[in-house]
Amino acid sequence: MNQLHQRTTYVQSIPIVALTGEIDMMSSAPVTSRLAELLDHKPPALVVDLREVRFFGSEGIRALVETQLQADELGIRFGVVSDSRIVLRPLEMTAVDQLLSLFTDVDDAVTALSA
Repeated sequence: MNQLHQRTTYVQSIPIVALTGEIDMMSSAPVTSRLAELLDHKPPALVVDLREVRFFGSEGIRALVETQLQADELGIRFGVVSDSRIVLRPLEMTAVDQLLSLFTDVDDAVTALSA
């Protein structure tokens, strides 16, 4: 069974959702709903940390796009942290990297998004 673990921490008042494991059809729904729930609380920004993700498929891309669209509607800045080809390559191949604010480190994301 592929497990995806999520942990939410806060830097300033920005939720950082760190995901560990595999994002696929089975695991993406809880992630999408968690991100939507956090956006409902209208934080100044939202960051998803994908540095510990070992598999990232089309469902992961869809989850990020949905979250970005919802964040845009609410006027909330959304950032994605990843330094791995596993995540960055599919985003580049689908041009979704053009839609998202990508960072290699959580501190950079927080600094940029809270500016």
